This record gives sequence, structure tokens and C-alpha cells, in this order.
Amino acid sequence: MVNKLIPQQYAGYPGSRPPKGWVPPLDQWLSLMGVYDNVSGYWVGLPLQIFSEQLVLAEKQHALDRIDPRNGQISITVPIGTAVGASITGEIEVPEDEIWYLRAHEIKVHQQAALTAGALICNFRVSRFPVSSDLAKLFYNTNDQLTATQALIAAGDVFDHDLVLAGAYWDGAAEVKVYREVIRDFGDPDELGNALRLIGGDKLTLVATGETAAIAGGAVTVDLTVWGLRGKRLVE
Repeated sequence: MVNKLIPQQYAGYPGSRPPKGWVPPLDQWLSLMGVYDNVSGYWVGLPLQIFSEQLVLAEKQHALDRIDPRNGQISITVPIGTAVGASITGEIEVPEDEIWYLRAHEIKVHQQAALTAGALICNFRVSRFPVSSDLAKLFYNTNDQLTATQALIAAGDVFDHDLVLAGAYWDGAAEVKVYREVIRDFGDPDELGNALRLIGGDKLTLVATGETAAIAGGAVTVDLTVWGLRGKRLVE
């Protein structure tokens, strides 16, 4: 009987499984990339997905630029005569080869004191979200989308800000709660719970839709602004 010796540093072949007991060589050029399974007796390599996940975490640590109103804003004008149900849109597109991590976002309907009729429902689409009838899903649901009435637009700027309880006091008869407005954050638990990751070619589409009556008296300007950072793209 001939004893067959298999060296510990077994070279192996592409697509083949090393024999039991084999451990890859470890020296100054090679790092451990797996674990030894004591039950099966085989060396188990780490799945490639684990490295992609680590690269995603590293991407946002490279702040190559700021995303703010200089490169993260779109303005649209809703003209006089825009009918109920008609929508005006505008897009923010991530430049090719860039990657954005967005945290804050804001829709602003500018004051139009001359507005005599018409209201606006404002929302935005994220191109990475599910698509239905060739349109990406709207970010806000019906309850959260911004509704700007004629009276509100005529009186001042209207925002989609969130309301946060700032404090409370007793007025002698009842408790009065005081709220303050804050810019919405993708990282909040009731939104995404994380920064919104967009790569080159992805789009945010602002949508302003006429409501109650045709716009009359003056055109209305609506902005979508996002804030965040441009990272270093490491994962496709």
C-alpha cells in the first residue's frame, strides 16, 4: 500500500474543492479569507457578498463633495391655467460615475400673494423605487404628501417640514404643546431609517399636481432640495 501525502499548502484547481484538512498558506502576502469547519473537515471560504457589504459601508466615509442647493435642487413653475389633476415635474439627476448619500430633503412652495384659485399636492419620485406603469413609486404616501392650499400659498411659503414636540406649558386651563418645524430626514425611522443611496443616472422627480381648481391669479414656484454627500463609489 502506498501512502499518499497531501501537503498543507495544497494548490488546488479552479472550481475544485480542496481535500479535508487543507488550510491555505498564511504569510506576509496572504490573509485569512475563510474558516475551518470542524464538523465537515473542510475549509469554508467567505462569500463574496460580505466584501461588497463592507465596501458599501466604506463608500460613505469618503466625503468628496457636499450635496446642497448648489447641486441638489430643482425648481419648477406651475403656470396659470394648470388644471385639476395636471402635474408639472422636474428632475434632479445624479451625474454619471458619482454616488450620493442623501440625508435631508425639503419641498418648498413659494409664496404667491396673487394666487386667487387652485391648490397643489406635492411629492417626489425615486427612480430606484419600484416602478408601476412606467412611473417610479412616490416617496410620500397620501397622508404625508404636502398639500398647499390657495390660502396658505397666498399667505407665505409652504414646506413639507416635520413637526417635533419642543415643549409644553399650562395656560391655567389646559396643557398647551409647542411644536417646531424641522427639515425631514431620510434616516428617520418613519422614513427610510438610513441615508438614501443613489448612483449615476438615478433621479429624484418633483411632482406638483393641481387640486380643487385651476391655478389662477399667478404662477407658483415649487422647489425640491436634498442634502448629503458625494461618496467614493466602490460597489456597482
